[in-house]
Amino acid sequence: GLLHCVYLVQILFAKISGTPIESNEPPRTAVKIIFFWLRVIMSLVILGFCFAVTLAALFQGATNMWDGVPAAASVIIFIVLMCFVGLMDGMQIALFAVVNLPEEELASRKMAHNACALAFADQNLQAFLIGRQILVTVCMFVVARITSLNVIIGTGENIFGVSDGLQEFFNTGLLGAVITTIVGSLIWRIIASSFPVAFLSNPLVYITIQVCLFLEATGVCSASWVLGRWNKLIAGYQPD
Repeated sequence: GLLHCVYLVQILFAKISGTPIESNEPPRTAVKIIFFWLRVIMSLVILGFCFAVTLAALFQGATNMWDGVPAAASVIIFIVLMCFVGLMDGMQIALFAVVNLPEEELASRKMAHNACALAFADQNLQAFLIGRQILVTVCMFVVARITSLNVIIGTGENIFGVSDGLQEFFNTGLLGAVITTIVGSLIWRIIASSFPVAFLSNPLVYITIQVCLFLEATGVCSASWVLGRWNKLIAGYQPD
């Protein structure tokens, strides 16, 4: 239940859009419903605690963020990068989700149609995935510096005055990992899988695809094409 708060986002978006959530699971019993919401609450509390510790460390200057960057700027950069990484994560899910949709349904949403036309042209999908991974790696490198704590044990500057043992746990960076997993990935994946056409209708999606294609065209990670072909030959993969 550590990550159950993402289901709350799915439920909220379904309520807002009026789209029912499709599921092959049988209806939950009263006990399962209670257990489900207890896990959602637990997940929200854990996520809130992770944010509290990370933000407190940022304003105390106790993270690995580069010197000279104000705490407020670090928070803004963190939020922007989390949204951008989440957008790219969701784009991948949404693009695969609309592959089998009727052309007429996509044509009714101009931005989504244009994004799909660009992504599925020639070998653009593979190129997009390569460029996307470059962008995600760069963004997560910065996010890791923002969210990883470097409090020196034994100086009495522990976050919220916790014990040295608990501070050592904070310093591992696991709290930041929880934040990035939920806020920078799973929430966006849930939204994209539930509402792929609406997700791809975001104008930023088309721009991001172009940026990813440009990054791939620079050749920084062109070795992935060669390694991919070798993997295909060795494993004997065939197109679906």
